[in-house]
Amino acid sequence: MTRHIFLTLISVFILSYSVATANNPNIINFSRNDYHAGNKNWSLSEDEKGIMYIGNDLGLLEFDGIDWYLNKLHKADVVRAIYATSNQTIFTGGYEEFGRWDRDISGILKYTSLSDNLPGGRLHNDDIWRIWKKDNLVYFQSFKNIYIYDQNNVYKFPQEKNILFLMKVKDELWIQEMGGSLFKIVGNQYVKIPGSEIFSQTEVKTVLPTPDNKYIIGTSTMGLYIYNGSEFKVWNNNKALIDNNVNCGLAASNGNYYFGTILSGIYEVSPSGNITNHFNTETYLHNNTVLALYEDHSNNIWAGLDRGISCIQYLNGISCMTDPTGKIGAVYSAALYKGKLFIGTNQGVYYIEKNDLYSMNALSKFTLLPKTGGQIWNLNVIDDKLYCSHNQGLLIIDQNLSVTSPYTINTGVFYTMEKDKDHLLLGTYISLMSIDKKAQTLHILNEVQEPIKKVQTDHLNNVWLQHMNKGIYRTRLNDDFSKIESFKYYGHEDKQDIPYKLKLFKVGGRVAFLGNNKFYTYNDIEGTIVPEHALNECFSNIAGLKEVVNITPENFWIIGNDLIYNVIYADNKAQIKFIIDIGYKNFSMIDNYENIVTLDNDLSLICLDNGFLLCQNKVTAKNDPIAQPYFKSIKISNTNGESVYLDNNFNQISHSFNTIKFRFSTAETLTRNISFEYKLEGLDDQWHALRNQNSMTYERLPKGKYTFIVVATDRQGNKSEEIRFSFEILAPWHQSGWAVLAYCLLFIVFIASIILYIQYKYKKIHIKKLRLLETKRLNLINEHLQKEVEEKNAELLSQTSFIIQRNELILKIKNEVEEFSAKQNNKTLTPLYQKINTLLNSSLDSEEDWKTFLIKFEQKHTNFFKKIKETYPQLTANDLRLCACLKLNLDSKEIAALMNISVRAVENSRYRLRKKLDIPSHQHLNDFFLQI
Repeated sequence: MTRHIFLTLISVFILSYSVATANNPNIINFSRNDYHAGNKNWSLSEDEKGIMYIGNDLGLLEFDGIDWYLNKLHKADVVRAIYATSNQTIFTGGYEEFGRWDRDISGILKYTSLSDNLPGGRLHNDDIWRIWKKDNLVYFQSFKNIYIYDQNNVYKFPQEKNILFLMKVKDELWIQEMGGSLFKIVGNQYVKIPGSEIFSQTEVKTVLPTPDNKYIIGTSTMGLYIYNGSEFKVWNNNKALIDNNVNCGLAASNGNYYFGTILSGIYEVSPSGNITNHFNTETYLHNNTVLALYEDHSNNIWAGLDRGISCIQYLNGISCMTDPTGKIGAVYSAALYKGKLFIGTNQGVYYIEKNDLYSMNALSKFTLLPKTGGQIWNLNVIDDKLYCSHNQGLLIIDQNLSVTSPYTINTGVFYTMEKDKDHLLLGTYISLMSIDKKAQTLHILNEVQEPIKKVQTDHLNNVWLQHMNKGIYRTRLNDDFSKIESFKYYGHEDKQDIPYKLKLFKVGGRVAFLGNNKFYTYNDIEGTIVPEHALNECFSNIAGLKEVVNITPENFWIIGNDLIYNVIYADNKAQIKFIIDIGYKNFSMIDNYENIVTLDNDLSLICLDNGFLLCQNKVTAKNDPIAQPYFKSIKISNTNGESVYLDNNFNQISHSFNTIKFRFSTAETLTRNISFEYKLEGLDDQWHALRNQNSMTYERLPKGKYTFIVVATDRQGNKSEEIRFSFEILAPWHQSGWAVLAYCLLFIVFIASIILYIQYKYKKIHIKKLRLLETKRLNLINEHLQKEVEEKNAELLSQTSFIIQRNELILKIKNEVEEFSAKQNNKTLTPLYQKINTLLNSSLDSEEDWKTFLIKFEQKHTNFFKKIKETYPQLTANDLRLCACLKLNLDSKEIAALMNISVRAVENSRYRLRKKLDIPSHQHLNDFFLQI
């Protein structure tokens, strides 16, 4: 318990010390070109993950410190009131509309109207101006009524009253009746606050609680009042708060109060009621009309303005004196002299009383010193005078602010240093020069005719000269410093293994050099430039080092890319004591002329191109852990543009959706200059940095298992805890297990098909061979059969021809016998004639011949008689015989001889057969039978 109280007291002391010595914050402005929405920003809120929500003329703005996103309403654009209950649920209200936004798996807010569910219908010609949550009820306030949402239903506040703004004061809800008194909401009743009728002629814009249970009342035209529970008293009668119309207020965690006005920006008021700071357009605030104020979890003050948004950020141990108007210009050097701060800029020498540095609008109190106009490079206090290294020579400023130029130099002076109590060394545009203060003489040391930017001496009485652009010189001067007795050049042109450009400084009483992120020193034994191991080891993993500036011989600043390192060097060891991050939107040092000036033991001045920063030499470093990042959304896509959002538990992804985009964020991204580092295990195990970006896309990932890892980191190298998302890209369908099985089956089928094909081919060849053999066999058989047919045909023809010739011969013999018998008329021979005739007639018996003929005919023309009989059943045996003769293409005479009838009988038979067969007269009868 004691330890806790002690730490609390230390923290309060540190906080009060920071406020006392560094009370000018950094103001970061955002215009509509940054957030791409309307000018007016009516209200602000923040969720537990550090996302800011702004009610804008064109909708609901989200800001995660890097990306802006505008959520638009369907019915009306303007969002005047916001209350973020969580990252998942935000309540908003505007013109004729109020409702809730819920975040889906894609990270996008989806709107649901609540005003549409009002029992009496939706709002008509009315705006929601305030939203507060109390006792699990959400209150939406318009000028006509208050609407209450109990997470299920929406209903009106039972009592009707024309009211101004609903204000939450601790756990109480206050309102003011239009043109009337203040009331508290107690249950379902308005309870009047006694004595508050004094505000009936003004508008109460804010009520802020005090630590001693009192209330500060901010009014639009009557200034500030304090209420102790029984009476109201004027708390601050500052005319500025009365004249400039207080519009909103905020009780900040630092104990001060902030009041936004309509006419003159923001006033910061101490607990005692005194105005301690004023932020307006003259001090870099974006606009003077303040519509809303909000303090985020990092204690930054956000202002919703009539034109834009501003974030007022207090930096630990740093007071910001940035000059948006360019009045004082770029600051190159500074010095404390006679209770005043002098700064050397590209416009001349300006000064201010040191006590005024922490007053309101301190920059406006800087005065240009006459006769100093022009580029100032360096300021040094020497011999109780202020020496000014000027573009036109050397100026000397005394305690009366008189400016003299006693030496005719005729060139610009970069640097002035005191060699000893009687001599000065000047680095000028053309060479090194020396001044004998007693003799008031100037010596131009022409032995080294180069522009000398900086001069240092070492323990061996060497004078080191830093060239404006390349390398350094080691010189030895004569006793009266009027001549360079010897010199040696160290640099790229000397073909030494050292950087082209070197910066000169001293560490531990010895000269040292910085170039290309490496430190060097002079080895006086060997006369060479060698690496400085302690500093190189300390800064081995740090790049972008630009300049080194001494605070003391053992303590110095090293300026890097947006980071300033305070380094302690002792016992040949270097240690970074703390780091200052100046990588904010409004801060930029002068390229190639980066400088920090030690004003006294406690305070240094960091030169900027638009002002300066006052920094404590002993900053109490804040070691607040960086919040662990979180995934805003995880989206997978395919080549057709189709997308699916995943939750954090989904880990198997189809190969067709192998493009994956991660969106992530963390708290304090803007105010702590948070960036991200990531890697995808399974693809690349190296960490990669993201700056001003909070998303990463991997396209067309191959199959495999992956883990995407993100950490948040600040510029000082502090890291948050990791977040991980493990997932697996499944194999494409043609590489899946089933596909492999199918490929195996197809391979087997393919091999089997090849085997079968080969077998088929060989079988086909074999069959072809068999068919060839069979063909040969059949050809032989056919030839044999053909030969048999021909033989049978020849036999048939021979048989037919024989029968015909025989019959013709018998008939001829018979006719000869009959003719001879008739001529002889010999009756004795008649029996012989008859016997011969009978014998001839018997030889002409054709039945046996016909049987033989038909047998031979049937062997040649198989089934001829069967076919013709089936087709023409009316044919007789003689008709069939005639058909056979016609089939053999015999003429009538041959038929008559074969059938042993007359030619006429044959013709008659042919005629009758034509009729039976119904053969047209134009068709030859023989042709008909030849076709059968």
